Amino acid sequence: MQIKNDTLKELEKQYVLALEDYLAEGGERALERAYELGRRAIADGRGILDIAAVHERALVSVLLRTQEKERTMKKAAQFFAESVAPFEMTFRGFQESIVKLQNLNRTLEQSEMKFRSVVEAANDAIISSDGNGNISSWNKRAQIIFGYAVEEVMGKPLIILMPEQYGDVHSMELGRIRSTGEPRNEGKTFESYGLRKDGTEFPIEISIAGWKTEDGTFFTGIIRDITEKKRLEAQLLRKQRMESIGTLAGGIAHDLNNILTPIMLSLQMLKEKFKDESSQKVLDILEKNSQRGADLIKQVLSFSRGVEGEHKPLQIMNQISEIEKILKETFPRNIEIRTDVQKDLSTISGDVTQMHQVLMNLCVNARDAMPDGGILNITASNFFLDENYARMHNEAKVGSYVTIAVSDTGVGISPEILDRIYDPFFTTKEFGKGTGLGLSTALAIVKSHGGFINVDSKVGKGTAFKVYLPSARADTEKADEQPSEPVRGHGELILVVDDEASIRDITTATLKSNLYNVIAAEDGIEAVALYSQKRKDIKAVLMDMAMPNMDGPACIRVLRKIDPGVKVIAVSGLIEKDKLAKVKDAHINAFLSKPYTAEILLRTIHEVISAK
Repeated sequence: MQIKNDTLKELEKQYVLALEDYLAEGGERALERAYELGRRAIADGRGILDIAAVHERALVSVLLRTQEKERTMKKAAQFFAESVAPFEMTFRGFQESIVKLQNLNRTLEQSEMKFRSVVEAANDAIISSDGNGNISSWNKRAQIIFGYAVEEVMGKPLIILMPEQYGDVHSMELGRIRSTGEPRNEGKTFESYGLRKDGTEFPIEISIAGWKTEDGTFFTGIIRDITEKKRLEAQLLRKQRMESIGTLAGGIAHDLNNILTPIMLSLQMLKEKFKDESSQKVLDILEKNSQRGADLIKQVLSFSRGVEGEHKPLQIMNQISEIEKILKETFPRNIEIRTDVQKDLSTISGDVTQMHQVLMNLCVNARDAMPDGGILNITASNFFLDENYARMHNEAKVGSYVTIAVSDTGVGISPEILDRIYDPFFTTKEFGKGTGLGLSTALAIVKSHGGFINVDSKVGKGTAFKVYLPSARADTEKADEQPSEPVRGHGELILVVDDEASIRDITTATLKSNLYNVIAAEDGIEAVALYSQKRKDIKAVLMDMAMPNMDGPACIRVLRKIDPGVKVIAVSGLIEKDKLAKVKDAHINAFLSKPYTAEILLRTIHEVISAK
């Protein structure tokens, strides 16, 4: 500062001398001296304002020593103008450059603000780092995805955002970048895993770009949380897998139903033939297990293909009694089974097999939650659901319900797991000890019955599942009605059409033993021929839907053209919704799902023939 001040004083001294020479002589020599002084001033970093200040002080000094002040001021102004003229353009250029730089800075600031607003509004995390892998920028979405505030991560290594198993790979990649200057995956999108602040790992999708400056190499990564994408992909794969299972199950079910049908039809004839107590007991066992096999087929199909159950009035206390016996026979002895059912419990409209499945699934889960034993309690009671309760539960509707509660004193379910218990294939059990389908199946069945499920659980205390099922109307028929005596015929002629010889034979034998006359056909073509010959005598046609040459629906259409009043009972071992819809479109009079008992067959034929 002292040097500059000394220089300025010397400049002022020399300028005064040059001005006095100019005022005295007005020659070019004085202007040359002034020009040299200006050049020196610029070299010293002075501006035009500094020179103007020097001129002002020099003029004051001169005016104090002259009488011709007006003339002196005019000449001095001329001197100043001529002495600084060569530098005016330089000064003006500097000023214009400064203005341009200021405008450029403002443009850059605006661009940076726009870029920053885009980065902050992005739905993906945008993170930059230097060549050493330390974080240099961090947007809001990164904060949401990873859980770190910006001040927590700036300057920190990227490795804090990665699961431990990826640490070595990251270190190797950084070493490669330092040697080559380029990331291996630059310009590519790839999948990996990220690590949140709370320690949870999650799937991510990453794109990386790099750039170089005088300060070194920098990289920016665009990171997308693909947790939801992966969940949807897994859901799609599960759906495709279930469709494949459903296709396989449908084919197996068709064959098994055709096998079970003649067995179940034969039982009635055997019971009529062997009346002794020991034979009846054996036949009852055979009948019960055949029905369980048929129910098992329906159960598999109901999950894999969403087949609707056969809803009828049902007294749930009978189901609970049956379940109680099974549990006491099969569950570990250190688990105490308790039941408490309201005496005047209302009936529900439901499928017996599906209700059995719901209760068993809940009880098996309760058993698995008590590896060291405990109490498994099943209760059932009537419950009226009012408007206040309905408002608090989205799936609930005002009305009368039957509630079934299955509770245990087991380990309980943690809150973070509780939200996922109904997800298909989700399980906390060891591999091979659970499919993750039990609760999802139970929920699907309960919803198909117009009900809902509530769950309450405390870790270390136990879990209680409460199933709500709408009560059946008071005017419904008596639930769980006992089988009635077979309805016999009176010589009516029945046309039986089925490509399975065993089913044709046993159906014919069953009908004949119950006083019906029978003619049989092995496919639709033969059925049309027989019906054309005996249309006036045939009272009903028992038609299988899946046959070669001409299937059931095609045959029914032809028969309708021959005789619009023909009475058709459709029979099928494929109980899929789309197949049932196709059967209904054929304008049938009744439908029998294989396998069926002789009692159901005879009752159905009687109802169709008797109908006007």
